[in-house]
Amino acid sequence: MTPTRTGVRAAAQQRRAATERSILSATESLLERVPFRELTVEDVMAAAGLGRTAFYRYFHDLESVVVRLMAGLVEELRDASEGWLGSGDPELSLYESILRFAAVYRDHGRLMQAFYDAAGAGPDLKELWGQTLSQLIEPVEGHVHELMVAGRVDMALPTETIRALAVLTDRYLLDVYWKYDEVPIERPAAVLVQIWNRTLRLR
Repeated sequence: MTPTRTGVRAAAQQRRAATERSILSATESLLERVPFRELTVEDVMAAAGLGRTAFYRYFHDLESVVVRLMAGLVEELRDASEGWLGSGDPELSLYESILRFAAVYRDHGRLMQAFYDAAGAGPDLKELWGQTLSQLIEPVEGHVHELMVAGRVDMALPTETIRALAVLTDRYLLDVYWKYDEVPIERPAAVLVQIWNRTLRLR
């Protein structure tokens, strides 16, 4: 039977998607043991079992691979915060959300460090990370304002304070997990919950 034009296109799309996944997977695996600044396209494509020239059909450079990988992690972080944003018990759900945050950093800390390393190479990635961080922080700011109106939170300068807490959380978890993933997530989560609770004065 002769394949239809639609079938041929679908098969080609599946091959492209599989190749792209191989490049993404190989990059993240290599970043577990190779610093970003030492990684090369040749390393990635050798690990993926593909020729070097195939890389440029899918990605402009290694920075763009890291950006794509980070997009998936941002979704995981957004999902982790949803439990707190929609909870009627902000004190209990805060701990659960921070545990989930810690798990993302434990599982992908080296990738996150690679993103920071890549961002240091130029203003475009710095701006992208700033925008990404704002997208994660804004719903939290809104929720804190709602809790303040409801009398559940007592704090000054809520917008600036939430941004400071978010940056602290990011940098602390990265410091814990960018080299080692053996630390139980309960330990950094307990530290962060203490800081968030005391700052927000949840009640």
